[in-house]
Amino acid sequence: MEEKYYSIGEVAKLTNISIQTLRYYDQISLFKPSHVDPKTNYRYYKESQLYYLDIIKSLKFLGTSLDKIKAAQQFTPSELLDFLQQQEDVIEARINQLYHIQQTLFKTKKQMEEQLAINVMDTVYTKYEEEVRILSIKTRELTPYYIPNTYYSSLMKTLEIENSFLSNRYGCIYPLKEYATLYDLNYSHIFTPLLTDRYITHLTPDMEVQTIPAGRYVCIAFIFERDSYFLQYQKLQHYIEENQLHAEPVVYEIFMPQNYSPNEDDEFIVELKVQLL
Repeated sequence: MEEKYYSIGEVAKLTNISIQTLRYYDQISLFKPSHVDPKTNYRYYKESQLYYLDIIKSLKFLGTSLDKIKAAQQFTPSELLDFLQQQEDVIEARINQLYHIQQTLFKTKKQMEEQLAINVMDTVYTKYEEEVRILSIKTRELTPYYIPNTYYSSLMKTLEIENSFLSNRYGCIYPLKEYATLYDLNYSHIFTPLLTDRYITHLTPDMEVQTIPAGRYVCIAFIFERDSYFLQYQKLQHYIEENQLHAEPVVYEIFMPQNYSPNEDDEFIVELKVQLL
């Protein structure tokens, strides 16, 4: 039975591959026509060749480079199986990366929604918080008046080494108690929320992954100004005492940017929150 031949235009329609691409495959000897008419220079392909074009399309769909596809054409079935396993590993790694990107987008959107949901300023309120994983670093004698950039740089460097994503939020932790002045308030930790559930391995001795527990919190939010910070803290602390609320003796302070342009002055919303027992 005589085998059927197809012109390059017919192959293009049958396989949904452009004529230009088929010509390029011919030039690089990836997929050559079975016959080229010496008078017209028209390319013709055997029907049986289309099977090999399907393999090229499949590997290309997996993200395999043309050079690797060309090399794979010379493989034995056993070698091709090993090659496909390698491609599967590459795809698995890509899927994991996309999953972490999706997690980052989801948690960043959630953070933005929570920030936009703050509809009262300078007033104490309560709300439910979900559990949040944080990367924290221990500090010494730091107050809201001054926090060296070295602490933030250390957190950023660790996340970069982990190929993780940096949140646009950061925060601090300190004890809930009566303070005489703001200078007496010392942070125990500085932290940034973790946007994925990826395990962090490259921790320095003063770093740890902690959890801000889920539960109800009593909170106060305000535009950050050093001169008014202490007054806002006192509002929260006195509210807890006056209402005889049972609370964990820990304050979580969250800084949330109000703008994202380097050409504008920094402006942050600060939320102080304490978990209720």
